[in-house]
Amino acid sequence: MQEMKSRTGWMPETIGNYDITGRIGKGGMGDIYKAVQKSLDRTVALKVLSPQMGRSDEFSKRFEIEARAISMLQHQNIVSIYEFGEEDGLKYFAMQYVDGQDLGQKLQQKKPLAVSEIIDYSKHICRALLYAHEKNIIHRDIKPQNILIDKNNMCRLTDFGIAKIFAETNITMTGMAVGTPEYMSPEQAEGDVLDVQTDIYSLGIVIYEMLTKNPPFTGRNPVAIAYKQVHELPVPPSALRKDTPKRLELIVLKALKKNRMERYKVIKDMLDDLDTVDLDEQTGKPTVSLATHKKDSKTSIGDRDMRITDRRSGGRRKAESYMARFNARKQYWKKVWETQGISLVLILVLAILLIIHMLGQH
Repeated sequence: MQEMKSRTGWMPETIGNYDITGRIGKGGMGDIYKAVQKSLDRTVALKVLSPQMGRSDEFSKRFEIEARAISMLQHQNIVSIYEFGEEDGLKYFAMQYVDGQDLGQKLQQKKPLAVSEIIDYSKHICRALLYAHEKNIIHRDIKPQNILIDKNNMCRLTDFGIAKIFAETNITMTGMAVGTPEYMSPEQAEGDVLDVQTDIYSLGIVIYEMLTKNPPFTGRNPVAIAYKQVHELPVPPSALRKDTPKRLELIVLKALKKNRMERYKVIKDMLDDLDTVDLDEQTGKPTVSLATHKKDSKTSIGDRDMRITDRRSGGRRKAESYMARFNARKQYWKKVWETQGISLVLILVLAILLIIHMLGQH
């Protein structure tokens, strides 16, 4: 293996049967390069496990699981893997090169995504997850940076680095939170056993971000964000983007249920509901948003919207009640802060001083 220097630092010139032509980016467990497979003269994306992680048996095992997971998945909305190997102690695998950009880069553009485009992207990801879930594989790290968009506007899901193949590995994540805090499900943030519904929640976050430009829960550190994932309600997307289709908002809010029993059970149900989001055929504009929607029990659209919401107290939850619940929760925490804020700050300061004192004794 030979090395060369690029604008982003040192990188290999060749790895095995591959000539490196540039650096694409950095994944959760290693660098990703653009390369040419010499034997077939085709461009590939080459993911190389970092040497630091390569020395860890645990991370090496996870890297191999990623290669196995992707190799099982052959779908138009999932990045394909070609080969897995090792060169001079470096583990790598070659996968399909997607000429385009990731969704995170696209969201950084000034112009917001069109609602019709958001719906199309959401369906692409749903179909990828539907196929993966049928193979007993959950992704666990759905986020814009792991969604690649090619020149034909086709989405492809990549980076199954923390995927779990049910009953086929001795590595378990119970008690360990793995993923990206802004896109974690509540159960993932708490270190619980995960199922396909964790991907459904994370996809709800991604759709929310496509609509509003930001994920619903952010904070100064991962712990603060994880707390919000578990305890706080998201601001309805239509409060931040007025042209949000009412049905699309209902779908997102159902995907973001804290309780898994109230969330979509399987991704197919979410995909089926996405197929029913209507745009005005003449203007291309979406239907009225939840924030301005008035209940009309005489319309079939209203009946279908109510079907998306969950059951509560023996009856169907009213769509209009969501804003009331959100505002009530907001007022509650505001009152708590006003009445107990000073006490909480004093307790935090005392705790910090106690920790510093204990560390000083050691």
